[in-house]
Amino acid sequence: AATMLAYTSTTRGTPGVLATWVHSKLPLRRGGVGSTGTPITPVPRGRGVQRKKTDATAAAMEESNAGTAGRGPGRRAVSVSLSALWLVPSPAYATDLATYVVGAKDRDSDITPVDVSTLGGSESGWTTLESGVAFQVLRESQGDVARGITDTVDHYVPGPFVEVRYTAYTASDGRAFASTAAARRPYNYQAGVKDEVQDEAGGVMGMRVGERRRFAVPPELCFKRKVFGQLAPPRDDYLLIDVELLGLNPY
Repeated sequence: AATMLAYTSTTRGTPGVLATWVHSKLPLRRGGVGSTGTPITPVPRGRGVQRKKTDATAAAMEESNAGTAGRGPGRRAVSVSLSALWLVPSPAYATDLATYVVGAKDRDSDITPVDVSTLGGSESGWTTLESGVAFQVLRESQGDVARGITDTVDHYVPGPFVEVRYTAYTASDGRAFASTAAARRPYNYQAGVKDEVQDEAGGVMGMRVGERRRFAVPPELCFKRKVFGQLAPPRDDYLLIDVELLGLNPY
C-alpha cells in the first residue's frame, strides 16, 4: 500500500508529502531506500532493544537531574511534589461535610425532646421493626411518577444516588447536631454503600421520592457510625432523623 501511495504521489516527478510521511513511519524489517532517496536503517526487534531504550531513558533522566543541581528545585523535585499532592485527599469534601454541622446560630433546628418509650404500637403512628428502628411517615408519596421512579430506594441495585433534606437530633434533649438547614443546601450520596445509620431498614432505604419520614435509631445501632457523613454523638441515646427524599438517580 505504501509503494502504491508513493507511486501515485510521484506521477508528476516529485515525491508527495503524504508518501514521504508514510515511508518515514513504516518500520521496515529490511534495508532499503526511502522516497527521499535516504537509506533506511533496518528497525531492530527484541528485548535487547527495549533494554537499550530503558537504559537511555534512565541516563537522560540522571543527566536532567544533574543539570538542575545547585539551581533550586528542579524538574524532579516538582514531579515528586505533584505526586505527593495527588495522594493527599482533597479538603473540599471535609469542608462540605463541616457545613452540615449545627452550630450555636442554628439552634432553631432543635425540637422538643422525644420519649422513645412511646414509639411502639401502631396507634402512636410509629412502626417498630425487629432491629429496634422505629419510623413514622410524615408525608406519603407515590414517587417520581413523571420519571417512572416509583419504587423505594432499596429496590435499586446497586444503591442509587439520592438527594435528601434532613435534620438529625439526639432524642433525649431534642438537640440537632447535623442538618441541611445549617448548610443551606441538600445532601447527596449513594444510598446503602457506606452502611451509615440512615441506611438501616426503616430509614432512607424504605422511602420513595417525595416522601417525608422521621425515624428513631437505638444507640446500639449508632455506636461509632456516621449519619449522613457525620459521626454520631458519643452518647447512649436514641437518634432521631427527619428526612425528605428529594430525588433518586439509579446507578
